[in-house]
Amino acid sequence: MAKATLSLSKKANPQGEHPILVRLDITRTNRPQFKSVVAVRPEYLVDGEIRIPARGRLNAALRDGLLKKKTEIESFIASLQAISMALPEEARTRRDILDVYEVVKSVNPAEISRTTIVAKKKEQVAANAELVRQLQEARRPGVPDFIRKRLEGMADGTIKRKGNNYTKQTLHTYTGFANILETFVREHPFDWEDIDERLIDEFVLYMENYGYMKKTINKNLAVFSAMLNTAFKEGYRFKTSVLDHFPKLHVTREDKVVEIYLTEEELQALYEMPLSGKEDTARDVFLVGCYTSQRFSDYSRITERNVSFHDGVGIITLTQQKTGTEVSIPILNDNLIRIFEKYDYNLPHIQNSDLNDTIKVVLGKLSETVPSLKREVATRITLLSRRMEEQNRVQFKRNEHGEVLVPRYRLATTHTARRTGITLMYLSRLLDSREMMSISGHKTESVFNDYIKISGIELATGIARKVAKAKREAGAKSVLMEQLGQMSAEQLAGLLELAKAGKP
Repeated sequence: MAKATLSLSKKANPQGEHPILVRLDITRTNRPQFKSVVAVRPEYLVDGEIRIPARGRLNAALRDGLLKKKTEIESFIASLQAISMALPEEARTRRDILDVYEVVKSVNPAEISRTTIVAKKKEQVAANAELVRQLQEARRPGVPDFIRKRLEGMADGTIKRKGNNYTKQTLHTYTGFANILETFVREHPFDWEDIDERLIDEFVLYMENYGYMKKTINKNLAVFSAMLNTAFKEGYRFKTSVLDHFPKLHVTREDKVVEIYLTEEELQALYEMPLSGKEDTARDVFLVGCYTSQRFSDYSRITERNVSFHDGVGIITLTQQKTGTEVSIPILNDNLIRIFEKYDYNLPHIQNSDLNDTIKVVLGKLSETVPSLKREVATRITLLSRRMEEQNRVQFKRNEHGEVLVPRYRLATTHTARRTGITLMYLSRLLDSREMMSISGHKTESVFNDYIKISGIELATGIARKVAKAKREAGAKSVLMEQLGQMSAEQLAGLLELAKAGKP
């Protein structure tokens, strides 16, 4: 058992008493000292012991107080010694002994053992964890507040994705989801413990009733799932099975706004169209998107720093904002070079919304001389368009099935440029999928193929033409073989000599 030596602290309390210090001599090199809560005046600690005065009528209270303090210091010493004996040798430090003492100080020193220490520590840890949990429960924000706070961190850069800041497009998507969720919560209040599969179904039904398209609903569900995954990792508790069963609505062609592309003829007519001012700028920037197959966030910011020439071939090099993918795009159309030269290789700035509006006006004017742009197609319309129609701000023509009919030029957007470029690359049959994806920046063929806006009729027509061409070639080959089979050996030898000599 470790020997205990008592001494007094140098600093006295307001009553002139000094706390008793207890030094344990565990080994010759391990002699930790502990400050007790017992304090006495210096004259009552003699030779390392509390001195009790002789009995007398006037000092009975003093004797009783000192006797109590003697019992307390002896209990403190006994607890320290018992803890020291129960702890493994490497844990017999002042800090470890004090930590254990705080846990087992209510236990009788004679009952302190390693088992007791472990049990009491577990009780204390559990109690502390429960207290922390209760405090977190009381202070944690509700679901919309959690999402808003996280959005703020994503926007100011304090919350990152794999070390990178979130893009404007991602922030736009997340903010749109937050706005929808907040309106849903006002009609269907819920907290973390209410999140289950049924709540998600109600959220989907709410968005459907509100008029959102399936593609938008799926996007919002993906954001909701990501937010809940983050919340779960941060300690928020709800029915976790919902994370593995988030729905994804099946989207058909009829569920989307028709996405068009411009043909080679339409594109050339647009390039040759005489324009000025804002319309001229919008047309040129849009054409750059068509000739590069990039997103608006990338094609609208091309400058001279992005363009270089190698062996006479123009190359546009940029890092796509949405994905961080680096792409090198060969300049395959002289029209693109002439547009770059027009602006000294620094494209004029234009807002996405301005280009969206202006390109419809420009293509509308072009449709007077290019009738294919005026051809009407049946399509779904966006939620905004439906609201405008309900408010009599716009009117739409409909067919016998009640479907909205819209001229092709009114379906053009900034993203039509990217779809046009990718579709025309595919139709040229000059590049394979890997080469086309190296230009577009797509990582998977499934996503890349979704950009190829060719209808079933166009595909079927192309297949029929390919088969017909193969039949014609096979027929010609058959006739040639028949003619060759009728020729003599001398005639065949002469034909071979002519071929070698390069003569007709």
